[in-house]
Amino acid sequence: MLAMNPAKIEDHLRLVLLAWMVIIAVAFLFGRLGRRWGQPLAVGEIIGGILLGPSVLGALWPDGMAALFPQESQESLQLLAKIGIILLMFQVGMEFDYGHLRDRSKSVIAISQMGILAPCALGLCIGPWLYKHFPPSQPGSFLGFQLFICIALSISALPIMGRILLEMGLERTALGALSISAAAIDDVIGWVFLAAATALVGSAFEWSRLAAQLAGIVLLVASLQLGIGPWLGQYWRRLRARPGASEFPAQFLAVILIVLFACCYVTNRLGIFSIFGAFLLGVTLHREREFVAAWRSRYSSLVLVAFVPIFFTNTGLNTKVGGLNHPMAWLGCAAVFVAAIVGKLGGCWLGARLTGSSPREAACVGALMNTRALMGLVAINIGRDLGLLSDELFTMFVLMALFTTILCGPLLRLWLPPELRQLESSSRGTQA
Repeated sequence: MLAMNPAKIEDHLRLVLLAWMVIIAVAFLFGRLGRRWGQPLAVGEIIGGILLGPSVLGALWPDGMAALFPQESQESLQLLAKIGIILLMFQVGMEFDYGHLRDRSKSVIAISQMGILAPCALGLCIGPWLYKHFPPSQPGSFLGFQLFICIALSISALPIMGRILLEMGLERTALGALSISAAAIDDVIGWVFLAAATALVGSAFEWSRLAAQLAGIVLLVASLQLGIGPWLGQYWRRLRARPGASEFPAQFLAVILIVLFACCYVTNRLGIFSIFGAFLLGVTLHREREFVAAWRSRYSSLVLVAFVPIFFTNTGLNTKVGGLNHPMAWLGCAAVFVAAIVGKLGGCWLGARLTGSSPREAACVGALMNTRALMGLVAINIGRDLGLLSDELFTMFVLMALFTTILCGPLLRLWLPPELRQLESSSRGTQA
């Protein structure tokens, strides 16, 4: 803890501001470089975060990394990263389009089911071996360990997938609708499983405590859906209807932040990570399209540019590629990569083929569903915070999330049907 000394606080602030400035600059630069290489912004930002960590900067210039990220500033940066992820998960919840879920075609259901079942099956196969050779920091928590292995392998990154489809001009195609619909179902299931697994581990596998936690979550969801959400929607429309009302009234911003932080506080008190409260509130408000558009216009860029890169950098600071310095570690890394790609891409490809998709379309669906990016990193960091992932295993899964996201663009361009390839080429020309 910092002593309440203005001079010391000012010195600490200087360290935090220097690190934050470098993080924003590196993330912005590498995000745009990633875009030029045909990758979504998140890929470049994740790479930038890893470059600032011990794998690159720490290996090439240890004193520079120590000066840029001294131990005394780490807690403050982690706090800023947590706030950024809370705001991001609130946005992600609002951006989910559940209209896709009303049209539950056979293909969507088959793809989403195979996108969960196949990676989980492979996770169950490699889980015992990974637990034996890369045990977590909390011995004896095999069930929690196995749950998080399966979740990390099966989760998709719906926001990144949507961004990729928009950048390639495929968002209104049948392929785009099929992939987004299946990913929406997968992510809902994935986040439910992640919340349940977090509650299970947080309750130390005491079933009575777990039941109380789940009852609390059910009560929170019911309160949001039946009371708080509708009231917020009515309050927003009433404020916006006033003569001379601004695009985003300051009065509503104060109210929405109070409710947001209250939801985070409740889920934290229930023994589940605060981000789930933010996500649940976002989901509650996703039908308020005018509010969602106003938030996106006013605050989304601030969250994505100033706060989210801190999360990537903190992930990079804990990613030690150099720690994979023996054959068994690289064998484990290969096992994680194969299980992730074969399970998700292969499983979704099979689900699409069994329900009538062409080989190329099924392969494109698999490539899109295989993208982990930010959502995968959030799940992986939760596993690490709970002590379920060792440093080596954490690094393996971070590399897997990055690699599966990098693969998406090139594989799509390779497998796109001819008519969609023309659409993608024209979209790229328009963006250039």
